[in-house]
Amino acid sequence: MKYPLPTLAGAVAVLALAACSAPQPASSPAWFGLTAPTGLVAPTISPDAATAAAIPKAVVPPGEVAFTELEGARIKPDVEKVVGFAEQMRKAGNQMWGRISGFPSEAATADWVAGQLRAAGVQDVKVETYSASADFWWPKSWEARVLGDPAYGAGSKDVLLASAMPVSRSQISGTITAPVVFVGEAGSVSSDGVAGKIAVEHTRPATGAYSDRAKVRESSAALIKAGAIAVLNWVEQGGNMHVFDFGNCGGPCFNIGGEDGRFLAEASARAKAAGAPPLRMSLKLDAEMKSGLTARNVIGVIPGASSEIIVVNAHLDSWYSGAGDNADGVAVLLALARHYGKPANRPARTLVFVGSGGHHSPGMNGPGNLLPANADLLKKAVLVVNLEHLAQFEIQAVPTWQVHATEEPKNFGVSNMSPFLVSTVKAGVARYGFVIKPEITNSVPGDLGGYAPLNVARIQGIHSGPLYHTSGDQPASISTAGLERAARFYRYVIDEAAKAPAAEINP
Repeated sequence: MKYPLPTLAGAVAVLALAACSAPQPASSPAWFGLTAPTGLVAPTISPDAATAAAIPKAVVPPGEVAFTELEGARIKPDVEKVVGFAEQMRKAGNQMWGRISGFPSEAATADWVAGQLRAAGVQDVKVETYSASADFWWPKSWEARVLGDPAYGAGSKDVLLASAMPVSRSQISGTITAPVVFVGEAGSVSSDGVAGKIAVEHTRPATGAYSDRAKVRESSAALIKAGAIAVLNWVEQGGNMHVFDFGNCGGPCFNIGGEDGRFLAEASARAKAAGAPPLRMSLKLDAEMKSGLTARNVIGVIPGASSEIIVVNAHLDSWYSGAGDNADGVAVLLALARHYGKPANRPARTLVFVGSGGHHSPGMNGPGNLLPANADLLKKAVLVVNLEHLAQFEIQAVPTWQVHATEEPKNFGVSNMSPFLVSTVKAGVARYGFVIKPEITNSVPGDLGGYAPLNVARIQGIHSGPLYHTSGDQPASISTAGLERAARFYRYVIDEAAKAPAAEINP
């Protein structure tokens, strides 16, 4: 299904057309006839009926039909269950929500995962707590309000931009009120005339916000340095989503979603064309630096024929609902635990299952705390497998928003580029249709960095698509067949690695 997106160019076109017309009388409709955005709106995140019919079914080779724990229909409810822990935080009235390390939502997730591992037959399951080593910026409440004015049409009342999300480390004392000025595209903004104003820059990520981090941060910092009293990052994607990214801009900065940005751009253009005063906004933010937080890791063991260890990791925490980051990884972790928990499927090497905390939170890195707490056990590791961002539908963000009948292609990393591991990954991809990009590299960002001190091979397939760190990252965006592809692929890789000589894994 295609979803037309607003563009900055479109807003400029509105301005040009409006400039050729006569000023609007004060009796014109509210907000120059524009419809004000009304709240958070998730874009289309699941395929339409025709596209859904084209989704390839998961491949089940002969001899693997009995592996029912790896069926997508068995795994998908666990995605929804994990998402539910984040949604509970939202329903409790928190403006910011997720499975946040240091908060009850993460603790509830960890306790549930531990219970599921025990039920699967995993041994020595425990929830380990650890203290944060750094303060954690936390937004308690905030507001981005476009101020109404009769000059914009009779009945032009204030409009709250529901998608507004303060970026990390932003602080405001009291309320900021100032005119709005549009400054162009992130990466090439103009700082002329921004002093004392709220600058609005535009970005339209081709994939997720992750891909635009550098240019947005640099432009935001330049605008603050030039005297802007705040910066709004208009992240133009489908719908009207919260986006949690682009921190440390050097001043008060907020992200706003597609529909809120379009309204602000078009209203500004029409105000200028009508000879009305420039739009003004007020910004509020109550944020604090939290200290003394406690995060959690979950760990359990399935003994194999050898005491050498393969670690299977998935991070528990999320911004917002986090279906693809990382409820799908946690659900596949549990599916693999249920599979290997059956005596008939016990592996050649011992497996250590880890649900890690602190992936998103400063000072709370889960693997970094797991290693010293389990040094004797983990010194026997020969391989670490990370499960993250596994089964989200591929979403085309530009030029139109469209959901495809496949999963997001993953960047697959093998840290030491072991020929055995690379060939095993390729064989697994061919066998099950797990979707990765053609080139396998040695890049393994994220949780696997915390396992680097083990000095063993680390592997993962990961992506950062358009729903990355957004409130639109919901279960409907997760492919049931894709979950099964991921589970069967990783079972194959783990089985092959469990049988291989250690010298082939770590040549």
